[in-house]
Amino acid sequence: MRERYRAAWAWQSRAVAARHVQVHLRNWYTAALPPLLEPIVMLLAFGVGLGSQMPGIVWGSGEITYLAYLAPGILAYTAFMTAFFQSLFGAYIRMHYQRLWEGQLITQVRLAHVIWGELYWAMLLACSYAALVTLVLTGFAWFGLLSWHWHFLPVLIPAVAMTALAFAALGLWFTAIVPTIDHMNLPFFIVILPVGFTSSTFFPLPEGILLIDIWQTINPLHHLAEGGRLILIEGRLNAHLWQGPLVSLLLVITMIPLITRRLQRRVLGED
Repeated sequence: MRERYRAAWAWQSRAVAARHVQVHLRNWYTAALPPLLEPIVMLLAFGVGLGSQMPGIVWGSGEITYLAYLAPGILAYTAFMTAFFQSLFGAYIRMHYQRLWEGQLITQVRLAHVIWGELYWAMLLACSYAALVTLVLTGFAWFGLLSWHWHFLPVLIPAVAMTALAFAALGLWFTAIVPTIDHMNLPFFIVILPVGFTSSTFFPLPEGILLIDIWQTINPLHHLAEGGRLILIEGRLNAHLWQGPLVSLLLVITMIPLITRRLQRRVLGED
């Protein structure tokens, strides 16, 4: 059991992630287009377009524009989507079609290292895409559409990284259990849509309802979106910035044994 967690610090895990980084950098110019264009389209369509038809969003200590509310949500949503999809589709293709894992496992790399390497790579890619979204948001600020406490932005990095790692673990678990790539649409409807739209990313959730309050407490994406708003809009350090990483860490610790057991059966044929 301890080996599964000890592998997180091993050089082999870093080597697996480094290999994915090198491959990704060969096509960085095409890979960078989606995280640049998607937030521009969403912010213009919803934040500017739809927001211009709305009086404002009641949030925090007062009323803010919908664009101001949406921008941190887009940042959090990008980290969530990137990590989940990379550990789902990307990892499945490397495991099943490219047979890359089999090649790695005949070296000094073990299955635990492959797992952590995939998680680290998904986390790194999510953080890099979130950074690209931040560049887009600075453009909106330059045009006077956003007013943030930009000097607090580095405080969000640990929260973004841990949230991405948690959802990468969840995505890798689905990679371990789905029978074929044709079943990949199931995690999309089971996880992506419900989590993405019920995490304070695109609209505020009602307060005082027990089930919603519980969901917000255990949802890392909600903590990232709300924590980002509080620190970037109001310049206020808040509990979301430590609650989110803590919940994410607990999710990763819980998922690692489940992922390992399923992949041992699927990849190594072990019970």
